[in-house]
Amino acid sequence: MINLDEEVRRKAEKYFDAGYNCAQAVALSNIEVFNGDTEGIIKFTAGFGHGMNAGCVCGAISGGVLAIGSLLTGPDGKANRAIKETTAELHRRFIDEFGLTCCKGLRKKYSFLKNTRCKKITVTTAAITLALLQTQVTTVNGAGHCTSALNQPG
Repeated sequence: MINLDEEVRRKAEKYFDAGYNCAQAVALSNIEVFNGDTEGIIKFTAGFGHGMNAGCVCGAISGGVLAIGSLLTGPDGKANRAIKETTAELHRRFIDEFGLTCCKGLRKKYSFLKNTRCKKITVTTAAITLALLQTQVTTVNGAGHCTSALNQPG
């Protein structure tokens, strides 16, 4: 049986090591684990790395939010309760794990070495996002508010 936590971590690290930013790595790894539609994701997330290239909100959390929206949006494309609750919980868990969401602050707190600091944050955020999405599989699928991507993990 496939360990999805290990798989999402491996994918996120692979994308990060290949030169994709933290947002791209987190979004792609999670959407792929659930066999979701990744078309356009690399382009959509390109500007979110390095705290939106301004040091603001960490791109890893932005990528997680994008994955959540992509995988939990219903047929009408509107935000639903599952998306709102899951993104709020991602924010809370990110702060619990790292203490803040500011890219500049994270750089100061953890390391000036991008590959060390950002890879850890990226891989950990991908795993947190996955765990939150997994809790929504039963909740949301039963209510019919998600795309078919969450019906087919692996």
